[in-house]
Amino acid sequence: MQAAERAITPKSRPHDAGLAQEIIVLYEAEPDLLSLPGALFAGVGRLIDADVVTYSEFHHTSGEFRSMLSIEDDPARRAQGIAAFARHMHSHAFWGYDPAFFGERALRESDFFSDEEFLALPIAQEVFLPSNARHIMSIVMQHEDYVLTINGYRVIGRSTFSDAERDRLEAFRPHIVRSYRQAFQRTLATLTPADRLRIAFPELTPRQLEVGSWIARGKSNEDIATILDVGVDTVKAHVKAIHAKLGADGRLAIAVIAHTIPPFTRMPPLWRIGEDVWAGAARRERGRQPRMS
Repeated sequence: MQAAERAITPKSRPHDAGLAQEIIVLYEAEPDLLSLPGALFAGVGRLIDADVVTYSEFHHTSGEFRSMLSIEDDPARRAQGIAAFARHMHSHAFWGYDPAFFGERALRESDFFSDEEFLALPIAQEVFLPSNARHIMSIVMQHEDYVLTINGYRVIGRSTFSDAERDRLEAFRPHIVRSYRQAFQRTLATLTPADRLRIAFPELTPRQLEVGSWIARGKSNEDIATILDVGVDTVKAHVKAIHAKLGADGRLAIAVIAHTIPPFTRMPPLWRIGEDVWAGAARRERGRQPRMS
């Protein structure tokens, strides 16, 4: 084992114009949870000269997670890679992405393994090397029930991440944490009552979500029946089911919950992102075509 069994702590850093610029760009973007991954793909990629950046979010309460890459990939191959990673992630604390282990540090595979040791690892042979990934640097952050992991990768043939690049990512980390928390608040501010109910109570049927959203707008059962073109008794049945699923004891309680419930308490925000976030300009300029899955 190499030197990261030693304590690795953030250092005081001189002014770094590139780092300062990435911090400014991140805050100026004012991302929500939908646009944050794309902003981080671009910023982290430039900051540490990574060929590929990944953004992974794990939700402790539900056990759900999402993982996205800064390049377009084959979903089937990525699913195989995730399954292989799950088999081997407990072989070393570096792969476990435990916030307590990482703290405020940026850690590299080279902090823990020599070249020979890494190449012999089952996780390297089954997950990283088949995807052309050789060098890895990671930071881990926690916000409420969520653990967010940002990884930078370099392809086979490139050098490991340097100490200076590690220091830059460590310096960028608190700004990512702040932006992530702000992204939560921006997203919450734009959610409709129907959005809140849908995310917070996935057991509600589509029709129950419709009825609940109209109740949140102050509509009576008769109004809702007219809007949905159904009988009043049908609406009453939906309202009764909503009461049971929300633990609400009246229409006012449903309305209050719909307007105020923290929607991500039980399930993570499994947003989809569009192709416009896929990064790669820096790679194309270097003429490389890394492959990740």
